[in-house]
Amino acid sequence: MRTTSLLSLAVLLAACGGGASTPALMRVPLGDSPQRGPRDPAGAWVTIVEFSDFQCPFCGAAEPTVEQVLADNPDARLVYKHFPLSKHANARPAANAAECARAEGPAPDGFFWEMHDLLFANQGALGAAAFAGYAAQIPGLDAAAWQTCFDARTWDGRVSADAALGQSVGVPGTPTFVVNGEPLVGNEPLPTFQAAVDAARAKAIASGVPRAQYYDKVVLGQ
Repeated sequence: MRTTSLLSLAVLLAACGGGASTPALMRVPLGDSPQRGPRDPAGAWVTIVEFSDFQCPFCGAAEPTVEQVLADNPDARLVYKHFPLSKHANARPAANAAECARAEGPAPDGFFWEMHDLLFANQGALGAAAFAGYAAQIPGLDAAAWQTCFDARTWDGRVSADAALGQSVGVPGTPTFVVNGEPLVGNEPLPTFQAAVDAARAKAIASGVPRAQYYDKVVLGQ
């Protein structure tokens, strides 16, 4: 009991909105969410699903670690899911800002990652006017079309669907990273994150299931 309490406290200290118990396995369908790393499943032994909130300071602090993990592990892909917390007034609008940037660029992810990076780099300046300023900074993005999309909250349904999915699989707070189905909650140091990736890769390879089929067949159980 005491060990469980200490683990819960550790999550609280490293994540926004943490405290709930975390399931041992999270089966997260990827859908059409933005991805970094190999998009073809034949290139990825490890799939990391990130449930994140653009206003959560722990999510912002985790970004350099995530970038380093992807740089060091070319067989790992990152899939981004929105999980805006109700206590963060700018989190849902920021998610919509990112989705509008995605919609206004070339498929599949448009300018999502450019807006994603700007939002996390400027967490101290979030709001409608700031979002418009960031949109204007992205080369190739039609700022007027982005503004129309943002004002209409065009992609709020997608943001809500991501959040509902996170709740259904037991996401306790942000950031939550799901590494081949196993959760890693909070802004963990690079060695901890890398160890989770290494363990997931070893397990995937040892399964004997082809790389292209592993996530769907083993992680999702389809």
